[in-house]
Amino acid sequence: MKKFTLFLSMFLSVIIQLPEMNEKDTGALVKASYLYNFGKYIDWPESEKSGNFVISVMGGDNLYQELVKNYNSKQIGLQQIEIRKLSNTLKISDCHIIYVGKESQEFLPQIAEKFKNTPTLIVSDGEATLSDGSAIAFIWNESNWLFDLNTSNAESLYIGSTLKSLARKVE
Repeated sequence: MKKFTLFLSMFLSVIIQLPEMNEKDTGALVKASYLYNFGKYIDWPESEKSGNFVISVMGGDNLYQELVKNYNSKQIGLQQIEIRKLSNTLKISDCHIIYVGKESQEFLPQIAEKFKNTPTLIVSDGEATLSDGSAIAFIWNESNWLFDLNTSNAESLYIGSTLKSLARKVE
């Protein structure tokens, strides 16, 4: 009986430790890669090709961490990438790309209005966000992340045929 009790306590201690394991958020990893590549596949106006290339993240804590870990030391063109974490306020300084996570989507219409006619790419989750001002919306399609593109929400940017061809849908 003592052996069984010892076995049971060891088994339970392993089960209790499982939630503490550091599992990768593969969705955040994939989205971070997409954001980096969006920066490379868009032809930014000359006025945006100096200083740091700024990617701002509102919500999406795991995505922010993946961006910092994997892309903070990289460049887009000749620009060093700078990752900024935003609080849920509309105090947002200029940036090249802003990602608005699900937990912050209530701010999306105001963000879209603030960055209207500027060379800022707004990216969010879910097809419905395209009507709220997002230029790119991440879409989960059964087994992988895809994206839809609304070019009218990115009129100040030149989005080439390569990025358009990679989109699931272009409006």
